[in-house]
Amino acid sequence: MTVATRRRSSYRLVALMTVCLLGVTAFATGCTSRELGGRSHALINAERARRGLPELAWDDNAADKAQAWAERLAASRSLAHSRLADGIDAGWQVLGENVGFARSVDEAHTGFMNSPKHRDAILNGSYTSVGVGIAESGGLLYVVQVFRG
Repeated sequence: MTVATRRRSSYRLVALMTVCLLGVTAFATGCTSRELGGRSHALINAERARRGLPELAWDDNAADKAQAWAERLAASRSLAHSRLADGIDAGWQVLGENVGFARSVDEAHTGFMNSPKHRDAILNGSYTSVGVGIAESGGLLYVVQVFRG
């Protein structure tokens, strides 16, 4: 390996470490709740696809409601369902909600899928869209999924 090749490898390593540190900093400041919500959305749609169900569209209105509720749960370090129709625009026929907490989005998803009622919401064929909100407190992610059909 030449000096120039080692130098490029060192720069790449430093760049990668910087990106990782920025990612941790962004998470600590709550800047990545939409990205984490996107991960939850992808996991929901993967479960639905495995079962031949249509994907759920991302719903900004439901995501805003879910985010506000996740932040409230994280602030109180408690778990409860919201008043489901509050904050949801007109035009829906069915609504559903999953709430939970875990150390990661993937862990929360596994918990939801291992719970019959939560799994039923994820796989409900009446829903056409979902919004996800995620907030952090005490090392836990509070995850709220609001489904609409």
